[in-house]
Amino acid sequence: MHLLKVSWAGKILIKEKMPSVPMEEETVLPLKILHTGDLHLGMTYRSRGYPETLRESLVEARFETLKNLVEKANQEDCQLFVVAGDLFHRTNVSQETVLKTVKILSNFNGNCVAVLPGNHDFLEDYGPLWGSFRENAFDNLLLLADTVPYTLEDFNLDAVLYPAPCHRKHSEENRLGWIPELEDRPPGQWHLGVAHGSVRGISPDFDAQYFPMEGEELRELGLHHWCLGHTHVRYPDLDRVGGCPFAYCGTPEPDGFDCSHGGYARITVLDDLGNPESLSISTGGYRFIEMQKEISGVGELEELGRTLEPQGENTLLKLSLSGTLSQEDYLCRAQIYDKLGEILAYLEVEDSRLNVEITPQTISAEFPDGSFPHRLLNRLAGKEEDQALQLAYQLIKKVKK
Repeated sequence: MHLLKVSWAGKILIKEKMPSVPMEEETVLPLKILHTGDLHLGMTYRSRGYPETLRESLVEARFETLKNLVEKANQEDCQLFVVAGDLFHRTNVSQETVLKTVKILSNFNGNCVAVLPGNHDFLEDYGPLWGSFRENAFDNLLLLADTVPYTLEDFNLDAVLYPAPCHRKHSEENRLGWIPELEDRPPGQWHLGVAHGSVRGISPDFDAQYFPMEGEELRELGLHHWCLGHTHVRYPDLDRVGGCPFAYCGTPEPDGFDCSHGGYARITVLDDLGNPESLSISTGGYRFIEMQKEISGVGELEELGRTLEPQGENTLLKLSLSGTLSQEDYLCRAQIYDKLGEILAYLEVEDSRLNVEITPQTISAEFPDGSFPHRLLNRLAGKEEDQALQLAYQLIKKVKK
């Protein structure tokens, strides 16, 4: 205890001063975001000729993945659920698709679901998609339709979103230009960008038609973090990354053989200073695998089947084969394909570069002794000119048909 002399009205007073108690600083909880995009709900999968039951399952899998994302966000206590464009596959998806999507999103328990129009579901002035979306929206669903700051104070979040929504399918210019023109930015603990488009050097956009952005351009805008959509692979391609000014989440459900990963989304946490840390999570149901394989016996295909079997019912395989098989293996390869197809959800085989081993016995079994094919093929076989032998054999077989 300290004694303090205080002068007041010409008198000296003796006053006790109690030990000072430090003021408790207000604790700022981190902002936790589930970042997804490129769900392409309403994709029909009709272009490849899949069996109808599989096609319907692929369509439904995209909705199931969205349900799983909402459930994961709830489990992780995310306050913000961000869809960075292409929630829908096109602007004329069915009303049923819109209603189903809104219903799934309404199960999010956090503060706000923020949805950005992408280049597939771009914002049309008089289009039915986003009008229906708005009409059926729930209280904490926010459509990022305008190039203005969206403060989230009405959702009890001290955050501001800066969107770059797409207004057409293709554009040589991005939608970021309005941000540096702002005279003042709204107050907020966290300032987040949400954009859909390519980033030079990261996204495949050789003709610069997908709202191209520069990495340095995103950094110079001075926001804490950018949630990006459009590129279907994740960037950075790491399970965990800290301090990255922008990130692609990747598509959460693979949509074809050009998508080799199993589907991703991100959970991004911003601390009280706005420093981001992002965790990539696996999300997909189906897996598309394109494989080129050189084989010397059908036993290798049987081994491949055993490897794929644990996830086989959710695996689509496009298999390109090369190599040389014995005549016995070559003749029974179709049976092996059938067995492999029973394990998988879908199998597509291209084996035009798969050859049969040509031996003197094979030649004699197919061509009469002394015939031109018999003499030519045996001569090539004797010189061990395998490539020429195979070519001659295939040409003769075609003529013989």
